[in-house]
Amino acid sequence: MKKTYLILFLTLLNVSIYSCSPESNSSDNNIQETEEIACCGDDNPITPPPPPED
Repeated sequence: MKKTYLILFLTLLNVSIYSCSPESNSSDNNIQETEEIACCGDDNPITPPPPPED
């Protein structure tokens, strides 16, 4: 019974440590924060909104 609790505790400890890390897992550190990355087959560039009319 103690082994069961130990395994359960270690599993929960590992999940809590590795599940929500705020750091990026990306190995490409050259991407700037302002650069948008295409997702889900969206390869077209995003056009900026038109300038406001005065």
